[in-house]
Amino acid sequence: MKNKPVDIVIIGGGVIGTSIAYQLSKDPSISITLIDIKKPGNASQASAGGLWAIGESVGLGCGVIFFKTLSKRRQENNRKPTIERPHQLPPFFFDFCLRSNDLFPDLWKELKEIGGIDFKLEKTGLKFIMYDNDDIEYARNIYDSIPHLKDQMEWVDSKQLAKEEPFINKDAIGALTFLKDDQVNPYLLMNAFRDASRVQGVNMIQGEVNDIKVVNRKVEAVSVGQNQIPCNMVINAAGAWATDIGNMVGVSLPITPVKGQVLLSEKMPKILKSCISTSDCYIAQKDNGEILIGSTTENKGFDTSTSYEQLRGLAEGATKAIPILKTMNCKRTWAGLRPGTPDEVPILGPVKGLTGYLNACGHFRTGILTSAITARMINDLVHGTSPEIDITPFLIDRFRACLNTI
Repeated sequence: MKNKPVDIVIIGGGVIGTSIAYQLSKDPSISITLIDIKKPGNASQASAGGLWAIGESVGLGCGVIFFKTLSKRRQENNRKPTIERPHQLPPFFFDFCLRSNDLFPDLWKELKEIGGIDFKLEKTGLKFIMYDNDDIEYARNIYDSIPHLKDQMEWVDSKQLAKEEPFINKDAIGALTFLKDDQVNPYLLMNAFRDASRVQGVNMIQGEVNDIKVVNRKVEAVSVGQNQIPCNMVINAAGAWATDIGNMVGVSLPITPVKGQVLLSEKMPKILKSCISTSDCYIAQKDNGEILIGSTTENKGFDTSTSYEQLRGLAEGATKAIPILKTMNCKRTWAGLRPGTPDEVPILGPVKGLTGYLNACGHFRTGILTSAITARMINDLVHGTSPEIDITPFLIDRFRACLNTI
């Protein structure tokens, strides 16, 4: 069945797709349909909700855990111990994250007013807790490598740390605080984008995209089940499944699912003022008292199962950092699938030789944080203007091999 033509079809109902829908729907002259693909492991629903602009750019979101696991494995095999730390992303990515972070206060007001949902923007900051000289060296390298951001970082000694966070392990020797790395409720943020989009006229449907019609290298329609939706443009915001959508238009996207397991506690009294990152895990207490502990980094395809060994490692890291958590009850566990790219940078924008198609995918672990700026950049491209941040380093052109099918 052929449906009424629309200007834009957005594929993907996670935080990236809904944020783009919201931004585009500010222009009432554009007709928009968003296709929400329900898949187990949706990254937006598995996120901690951290707005960790600096923390994520230096790898504290989840990379530390992965690299320390490798280091432990080397030691178990009687090899010389090595300290392996996550790499920092390029300066343009810092700018991308910081600009997006700056947009959230106004976005909070907008979405609450339009759709009525408070996504719980909390000014927490993020503390990297240090236990030994290796941690100090790692934190010092971060601090020294981004001198232009020193006003957003603060060293905290053990005495001050105990005062600011009295439940942190007394063996901690200090922390490096990222002052503007705050948090939101990821579920509520996604719902806020979705509801505000609906209010502004976006049509939302659920279904599986099984084909995209391309004629003379121009996108003309999207098929969902037996229904065909004629359109002028498709925006690929399908997260870990973006590669499937790209294949339908002859674009080979180097996006793979990266599994992350998470623990969630029962509701607890307020024990944390900040979000916490260590060499073992990150810890975030949400506004309702629940404590989220994450996250592993696993290349297991689309497997969304959880494992005792990995979850135990997270629990041990959390109780080391905050001993009182030994008495907590675990409410639930889950695994999410981050859309990873080879360089951990999103793939945004047009593809040479293909009209009516934009990428908005591959956000790995920063989808919540960078949803705001991604939506604005895609909105600029749709309207034929230059994005406020240079799109060049985000284009698929950087992966030349991916263009062979076009």
